[in-house]
Amino acid sequence: MNKSELVERIASSLGSTRAEANTCLEAVLDNIAQGLAEEGRVKISGFGSFVRRHRAARDGTKPSTGEPIVIPESYTCGFRAAPALRERMGERSTGLPGQFEAKPRTRQDAHRF
Repeated sequence: MNKSELVERIASSLGSTRAEANTCLEAVLDNIAQGLAEEGRVKISGFGSFVRRHRAARDGTKPSTGEPIVIPESYTCGFRAAPALRERMGERSTGLPGQFEAKPRTRQDAHRF
């Protein structure tokens, strides 16, 4: 699902316009980003926790020339799903809104990442 599909689902769930749903989604995402920047963690009960993670500077290689470079330190965002969300992701579809079927992992899927 991409952002426009999510906005459409939010609008449908709330009985509002796409513009109103987009404004709501943008407000949520902006506040999550602000919380990560200021506090380093945003916890949404029943959904999960977003955490700011530090990546130390490290040595690397420039792919085009093979020249050694130093990759500067940076921050990234991590997410850990709450038990309730993990449980919902494992449910089989019942045809009810908000429930979906988990795809079984195959041996090929394990090598994708």
